[in-house]
Amino acid sequence: MALINPAIDSFYNQSSEETRLQLGLGPLEFVRNKELISRYLNGTKLAIADVGGGPGHYAAWLSGLGHEVTLIDPVQKHVQQAEKRAKKAKTPFKSLLGEAKKLPFADNSIDVVILHGPLYHIQNREERLAAIKEAKRVLKNGGVVLGFAITFAASTLAAFQSGMFHHPAVFDMCMAELSTSLHQPPKAFLGMLAEAYFHRPSALRNEFEACGLQVLNLVAVEGVIWMDKSFFESWATEAKRERLLQLLAQTEADQELLCLSPHMMLAAQKVGKNA
Repeated sequence: MALINPAIDSFYNQSSEETRLQLGLGPLEFVRNKELISRYLNGTKLAIADVGGGPGHYAAWLSGLGHEVTLIDPVQKHVQQAEKRAKKAKTPFKSLLGEAKKLPFADNSIDVVILHGPLYHIQNREERLAAIKEAKRVLKNGGVVLGFAITFAASTLAAFQSGMFHHPAVFDMCMAELSTSLHQPPKAFLGMLAEAYFHRPSALRNEFEACGLQVLNLVAVEGVIWMDKSFFESWATEAKRERLLQLLAQTEADQELLCLSPHMMLAAQKVGKNA
């Protein structure tokens, strides 16, 4: 029985998540995600669940910092890639086939849960809430869940940047996402991200609060800096890269600019008597 929608499984089996963070905006996303995650690593050896961890880029980094990491992913290909990466790592990590709504951990046993893919690969709100509640179940009291989401305007902005916005199928896709947050890739565009849900910032916050978690922060990952017309040249130039990062630091938490970032990260904590 498939753990996820077959279309999503097929997408990841035909694409290369293994190399994605090395291409395009991938390096910016990887650097930023590590920096944002690091803000919540308040301990020398934490129990971390990397849910939707793909081929293990983040799990390898986290285990290398001395944390006890378990990667969970619903795609067999990713788990196999992660296992290979774990064997080469100085500090190994566990890689298990599984999905976000049924985690293989005891109640109150995990310090940090990272949700990489579940929030945008689950289109149904009740199922997303189930995944968030499952993260809350396994968290220790005081533990933190870090949820990564794609913003609802991401496709539209990317289509402007690429010059594809006026293609009828792309236009229809963008208009649908802006009104419903539901992403359905046009059949003519092979390789585009499989069906997904692209959050409005307010909706992402609402989902975590609806599950009884205390929202600590909601910040942009790439922010506005990816819109630099000469981004790749700027990123490769030390002085220009520093300016971009200064701009990102100043604007990352501006809630009115969040929709201009392709990705955003919400941090929430399990607290209280009913945690």
